[in-house]
Amino acid sequence: MRASLALALVLIGAAVRAEDAGQPVTFGSRASESFPVQAFGAGPRVVFDSGDSDPVSKPWNTVLIQGFLPDPSVSFEAERVGAASGWRPLEVHRFPNGRFWARARAAQGTGPLRLRALDAGASRDHVVDVYSVEAFVSNPETPGPAIPPSRGPRNLDAQRPFVHPRAEWKAVPATEPYTPDPLPWRITLHHSDGRYTRTLQESLDEVHFIQDFHIHGRGWIDIAYHFAVDPLGNIIEGRPEGMLGAHTLDDNEGNVGIVLLGDYQPPVNDRPTAPQLAAVAALGRYLVARYGIFPDALKGHRDYKVTDCPGDRAYATLPALRRALANTPQPGLARARRAAAALSGLAGGSFDAAATSGR
Repeated sequence: MRASLALALVLIGAAVRAEDAGQPVTFGSRASESFPVQAFGAGPRVVFDSGDSDPVSKPWNTVLIQGFLPDPSVSFEAERVGAASGWRPLEVHRFPNGRFWARARAAQGTGPLRLRALDAGASRDHVVDVYSVEAFVSNPETPGPAIPPSRGPRNLDAQRPFVHPRAEWKAVPATEPYTPDPLPWRITLHHSDGRYTRTLQESLDEVHFIQDFHIHGRGWIDIAYHFAVDPLGNIIEGRPEGMLGAHTLDDNEGNVGIVLLGDYQPPVNDRPTAPQLAAVAALGRYLVARYGIFPDALKGHRDYKVTDCPGDRAYATLPALRRALANTPQPGLARARRAAAALSGLAGGSFDAAATSGR
């Protein structure tokens, strides 16, 4: 029996997403898609067709997508609309938890693209989520020009909050030597446009996925961000501190990248938690003290380029976070309680301050 087509397109995207490798691709202003796949025998059979995308203004030679793929039977193809080359298969990299990214390369050119999914015989009914689609010309990381401003006093003895090390999420080594960037003067907040994790292990797995996506999907030497912060308030090491990041195109020099795990933009609208915001504040206070960074140098990704990152809900917390960075840290539990009082209203609720008091 052949797999039947059961396509019900769900609009779950916004016009501009969080990508920083190139240009986001939208379909009728949608940046994300969900579609069902039914387990009705062998394939292959087309189970999703995006139709022509909205115009893609710049040349591209790479299509990159990422999302959630419960069953490995589903594959993807892309074509440049109007080109003679036809459909090109995407190379799919799927992780055991269902997270996936997929990429195809083509001759450089312009024009919209079309995406479709094929099922080779799903073992069960399921829904595939495509979180984002982007098209770009594959280039190595390049630092943008930047002029360091003056900085405040530095405290070389500033105490860093506990950070889960790279070894804990089984990071692979960078593919090339890092470029040293030892004296940052600014901090940029991002969101991952991915899973809103609910356990430490889920968060470690998600950071491992992001590294693989950045290295093999986008062609960077390592995960782009220096730190990830999950909804439980865990801080996870990304690219080593003191090394040039790749999180804010043309503005990476002197820039510490912090990513919140989740999607804080409508229509997904994940909510930053109080432990998460308290952890960002604690990490930010350390960076401010250690490097003499001015608190108002904490910005959102959208302050540097046209993007929805870090999402409306996360972006709205920046004024309170800047105020928290300007406050003198207090020791132990008192510091956590102060952060909770300042930030829990933005997170939509209260929390147990002991959860942020350290390991």
